[in-house]
Amino acid sequence: MWILAPNKKFIKQYKSLSFDLQKRVDSALVELVNSENPIKLGDYKPSLKVYAYNLDKSNRIIYSVDFSNNIIELRRVGSHKQVYGKD
Repeated sequence: MWILAPNKKFIKQYKSLSFDLQKRVDSALVELVNSENPIKLGDYKPSLKVYAYNLDKSNRIIYSVDFSNNIIELRRVGSHKQVYGKD
């Protein structure tokens, strides 16, 4: 079992999402917490040294994993432009 550690940016972006998208994010977070290896659920982004979990065609969760402390650090959530800062 993993511990979720959202940063301030993630919390702010999460609150601005639609109700339906928040529900999808919640389901994805449950899947991440219960997985044996959360990095297998995301695509590695070497330029940012993070993983991206795709919620749908245009929305994603950006996170990193601390294996020594069993923590998933939630960095950003939302559209491509919101999480990467570009289109």
